[in-house]
Amino acid sequence: MEIFNKHIEAVKTQASGIKPPSKLIILFFSLLIIFSLIVFVFSILFFIIGAIVSIFNSEIGFLFGIAKYGFLFAVIAFFISVHQLRSYIRKVAQFKNTTVLRKEFKQDILPKIIASNYQNVYYKFDGIVSEKHINDADFFSSNLLDNLKERWFFGDDYFKGRFENVEYEFCELYYKTEGLTTLGWGVVISIALAIIFSPLGDFGESFDFGGGEERSKKTENSTQKVEEQAFFYGEKTNFRGFFLYADFHKDFEGEVRIRTKKKFSLSKLFNFSDKNLKKIKPENSIIDKKYSIMATDVQMGYYVLSPVIIEAIDNLNQRLGSNLSLTLKNGKLYLIAPMSKDYFENITIEKNTIAANTLDNILNDLKIIKNLLLEFNLENRIWMKK
Repeated sequence: MEIFNKHIEAVKTQASGIKPPSKLIILFFSLLIIFSLIVFVFSILFFIIGAIVSIFNSEIGFLFGIAKYGFLFAVIAFFISVHQLRSYIRKVAQFKNTTVLRKEFKQDILPKIIASNYQNVYYKFDGIVSEKHINDADFFSSNLLDNLKERWFFGDDYFKGRFENVEYEFCELYYKTEGLTTLGWGVVISIALAIIFSPLGDFGESFDFGGGEERSKKTENSTQKVEEQAFFYGEKTNFRGFFLYADFHKDFEGEVRIRTKKKFSLSKLFNFSDKNLKKIKPENSIIDKKYSIMATDVQMGYYVLSPVIIEAIDNLNQRLGSNLSLTLKNGKLYLIAPMSKDYFENITIEKNTIAANTLDNILNDLKIIKNLLLEFNLENRIWMKK
């Protein structure tokens, strides 16, 4: 496609001038954080020593003074360092989410590529799979802290279509929250205790936990792909991955869950409740090592674990570059996998370089989904009535 080639040349020209932020700032402020923590520990020790000595000698104000100003220095240095590191992380996130002529590509060029290669496929660059399907899959289970935050899903690169009588939807899925993080709660509790038990007074009132900026930008950022990682308070991307829903319109009663055993950083979000499902131990030792499998019926579970299906799962696993999980329930397939890179984009960002994607790269992203649906659809043993 000539229009695609011209677009890619323009992308290469613009991308050549985009550079990631320098890493030197990390070293300095990381060392400052370590030093502030050391001072913090010694301040507590001096306070304890001063409290003990005061029982026998009332003239030990210098010990409390060291504790007071050491503690104050540690807190200030810590917050300054964290603020600078947050700034650096935001710049890194901005680089990793660099867009070069993305709107032009998503709205004009990609739809033409899809239409010229696939029929009856609906595409929306900022769409999302129905939240009903996301909830029915039982992948996500919020923890206690998440229940105290505002939560929402956000989608990107949404596809909907029909292939070999299989209706499907898939997108890049983001699960976001806004509120105090675990570290934020820890800091709030620590400062509250320090105010209560130390002679420092109400110095904590002068500190800003960084929430105002995130709150004011929530409306603007909630529809952006940037992976926010809030330190104390703010918007955070808890999960970013690929989500697929497919309805095969075939007989299948019951449920089979295949969950990755890999403890990636976001695994805490996954729902591992058994719902009276029975554990299955696959004969394939490699699969047994990688996945935890449960089903409402053991025989049905072994049907699902046919060599054809296992190969299909591994193929997609390798293509996505991460460990996936899936649910088969009542003739429907739900599949999710954390992603480390974007798909259906005109550029790929790896480490400190930006490379323009080829037409084959984009078509391959679509082909792997088609092959997965085809393999599941043809594996008749899954859909046999029991």
